[in-house]
Amino acid sequence: MAERRLRVPPCLRPGDTLGVVAPSGPPARGPLKRGLRALERLGPFALRLAPNLDARWGYLAGRDAERAAGIMAMVRDPGVRGIVCARGGYGAGRLLEHLDFAAIRHHPKVFVGSSDVTILLLALLQRAGLVVFHGPMVAPDFGLLRSRRTRQSVRALLLHPGRRHRFSAAGRWWGARSPTPLRGPLTGGNLTLVAASLGTPDEIQTAGRVLFLEDVNEEPYRVDRMLWQLRAAGKLRDLRGLLYGEFHRCRPAPGRPSRPLAEVLEEYTAAAKVPCFGPIPAGHRRDNVVLPLGGWVACRPEGPGRAHVTVGY
Repeated sequence: MAERRLRVPPCLRPGDTLGVVAPSGPPARGPLKRGLRALERLGPFALRLAPNLDARWGYLAGRDAERAAGIMAMVRDPGVRGIVCARGGYGAGRLLEHLDFAAIRHHPKVFVGSSDVTILLLALLQRAGLVVFHGPMVAPDFGLLRSRRTRQSVRALLLHPGRRHRFSAAGRWWGARSPTPLRGPLTGGNLTLVAASLGTPDEIQTAGRVLFLEDVNEEPYRVDRMLWQLRAAGKLRDLRGLLYGEFHRCRPAPGRPSRPLAEVLEEYTAAAKVPCFGPIPAGHRRDNVVLPLGGWVACRPEGPGRAHVTVGY
C-alpha cells in the first residue's frame, strides 16, 4: 500500500503566535519563565500558554484528557501558527487516545518537541501524516537559552522559506573502514521512546529511512537492551542509514561491570549494515538542533572525524 503524502506545515513568521503545551511532565516555574522569554525574543513571537502548564497530577502536567485538550485547543485556534512543547519527562504516550488526528492533519502547524515527546512526534508523523520537528523545548535550561547553534537551526528551518539547514558535526563514521555518505527520509528520536513504541499503534516505521537516535542517563546495558529490541523487531533492517545524536551521561553506575557504550553502538551499527555517523548536536545537551521528522537528511564526509549535515523538508 502506498504511503499517504505528508502534509508540510507553513513556515513561521516574525510576530506569529506560538502555543506552548505540556504533554508530559509539569515544567518547573523558573526554567519555564526563562524559556518563555527566550522563545519570545527568538522570532520575535507572541505566546499563548496551554491552561495545564500550571496543572499538577503527580508526575504529569494534569490528567490525560486535560493535557490532550491543551494541544487540541492550540491546533484548532486559527491565531496559533505553531506549537512548542514545554518539557518532556513522562506521559506523552498516555494522551494519544485523546487526540483528534484528523483535525491535526486538517490544521497542519509546526510542532516542536523531543525526549518523551518522541512518542507524540511519531504519532503525528505516522497517524496524521504531518512533518514534525525534533528540537528544543521551552523549560529545560539548555537549547534556546544558551545555544547559538540551536537558535540558528530554528530560524533556518522554521522561519525561513528555504526549509533547510546545513551544519558541521564532529563525530565518527561508525561501522565502516571509509566514510560512506548517507541520505534519506528521517525518523526517530529518543531511543527509550522509540523502543517503547514497539507493539503499539504508533510503532516506529523505519524501512527505507534514516533512523536518528539519542538518549540520556541510560547505562550501556540499557542502551544495549533497547537496541537489541529494535533489531529483534526488524527495525534495523532495510534502513537507509543511522544517525546518532548525543548519548549524554550514558555511563555505567560506579563499580558496575560494563561494556563501553561505543562498543555497544558499534555492534548494532554493524548489524544494520548501513552508513552511520554520529554524534550530531541533537539530544539532551546544550545543542539540540532542529531535525524534521518526515523530512530528509544528507550526511557526507567533511574531513577526518567530521561530517557536513543538511536537513530539510
